[in-house]
Amino acid sequence: MLSIKEPIIVNDMKNVDSIKGMVKRLFVFTMLTVLPLFAAAQQLTVTVESEGQLGAQLPDSIRYSMTDLKICGPLNVNDLKIIQTLTSRVKAKKSSEQLLTSLDLSEAEIIESKGVVRTRANVLPAAMFLNCKTIERIILPNTLTEISRSCFSGCINLKEVTMSDATEQIGDYAFNNCVSLENLTLSSHLKAIENHAFDGCVSLSEVKLPETVTLIDAYAFNNCKALEEINIEGTEIKRINDNVFSGCQKLKNVELPQSVTAIGNDAFINCTALESIKMSDAISEIGNNAFENCSSLDSITMVTAMRIGSEAFKGCSHLTSINVEMINRLGNAAFQDCVNLTHVTLNGNLQAIGSETFSGCTSLTAFTTPSTVKAIGARAFFNCRSLEKIEMPESLTRIYDHAFENCTSLKSLFIPKLTKQLGSDTFENCISLDSVFIQGFVEKLEDDIFRYCRSLRVVILPVSIKSIGDNAFEQCLMLSNITLPIAVGSIGDNAFEKCLSLTDIIIPAACTSIGSSAFRECSGLMRVELPAALKKIGGNAFAKCAALTEIAVGSPLPPTITSSTFKGVVSSACRVVVPRGAKNNYLNDKSWKKLAQITEQN
Repeated sequence: MLSIKEPIIVNDMKNVDSIKGMVKRLFVFTMLTVLPLFAAAQQLTVTVESEGQLGAQLPDSIRYSMTDLKICGPLNVNDLKIIQTLTSRVKAKKSSEQLLTSLDLSEAEIIESKGVVRTRANVLPAAMFLNCKTIERIILPNTLTEISRSCFSGCINLKEVTMSDATEQIGDYAFNNCVSLENLTLSSHLKAIENHAFDGCVSLSEVKLPETVTLIDAYAFNNCKALEEINIEGTEIKRINDNVFSGCQKLKNVELPQSVTAIGNDAFINCTALESIKMSDAISEIGNNAFENCSSLDSITMVTAMRIGSEAFKGCSHLTSINVEMINRLGNAAFQDCVNLTHVTLNGNLQAIGSETFSGCTSLTAFTTPSTVKAIGARAFFNCRSLEKIEMPESLTRIYDHAFENCTSLKSLFIPKLTKQLGSDTFENCISLDSVFIQGFVEKLEDDIFRYCRSLRVVILPVSIKSIGDNAFEQCLMLSNITLPIAVGSIGDNAFEKCLSLTDIIIPAACTSIGSSAFRECSGLMRVELPAALKKIGGNAFAKCAALTEIAVGSPLPPTITSSTFKGVVSSACRVVVPRGAKNNYLNDKSWKKLAQITEQN
């Protein structure tokens, strides 16, 4: 049986080889025949002789058969609608259909169309390619003068755009959120780039602007995270508008043209790689948050800047020096958290240093306040831990709350004579502060003003002081003596609590009340002199003053006290001296009589 089957197998194998050869030849023939047709279907050039004829040149049989299309000739609104249909498709309906990815309109011309839907000559209509998700490359008409609003907005796969030299204007949102756009060839005669034109083009790394550009509007390149280089120094723009380069995280160096006079709000905010910016000599204004969080910016010279907005340089953590020669307005928090800032020069006609202007500038060691300044705002120098010296101008009238709180290296203060107000917590926790001289017409030492100034030894107060606020000198551990002005009418709660070195205190003649815990735990306090006008002493006012040996009271009628006012005072060692004939008044008072040694003055 094997001998019978073997020839059959051999013959079958020969037949198979013959069939394979035929199939191979047929395949080659087919490919040679079909491929040119297939290639032709992939790339197509269509020329129209007159407007409105594109539909005839692109019949349904071939309309969706190409990926690369070039259109030549005049186009009206109907032609543009056909192009919109081609580019807006996101899915082929048949296996033989293709999605358009490349469009060349270089030899096309948009003509004026009138009717229900109108087009302007040589202007690409608004939203023409809005959200076309397949288009990757486009060459715009050689005659095109304007790209209208939102024309390519949301074309997420658009990578390359070529403009002709005729284009003068790019409209609002024209390329907004074209997240794949990498290559951009701009017109050599471009004049205006309008709002949000390239906003969110996160892949765009380089932009070459022609010298003809006079306007880059707000948010034009906002959030272009890959943008490393843009040449604007040769342009004629007058203003860097709001948010123009905000969020351009890789932008390193910028040189502004001499024509620029102002930088808008948030213009370079969060440009974290920006190392240097060369200002023009004409700049007079820098807007709010203009350079906020430009954490790589080393130095900046703003010779002609007259106005710097709020938070303009906030968080510029590498900024080491500032030089402004003509400043007259400095916004709140302008240099907040510039942690490496060591040198500041401000000249001009500055009237006020705003709230938090230098707050958190932990490396700032000295500051000379311009001679024109009348007010220092709340927290202006808060937490400037290296600040050792500050010179106050004679023009100064007000220092607001927390202005120098936590300036832990500040050693001495001189408050000039025109100063009328010192805010609460102004010098709180200035732990190195040794001496304070206040010449001004200040009427109240506000709450917490020198709280925790543990090194404070010398305090000279003006005669104008009428009250001392709560916690004003709390835990001034080195304060051994203080002369309270005669006009002081009240001493607040905890005002001198834990002033451990204080040995004696004379309460002024005008004082009528001493607050709770006012001198609590003044463990070195030996003598207290209380005036005749005193009406009330709060609870724990002198509690735990264990060294107290004499209390001299000027009033024949006992001031109101509580059972805790002198709690912890050793009554057997403390003598209470009262006016002649007033002893019985004190002995009959249930709280005063607990102090055993009550005697009358000689």
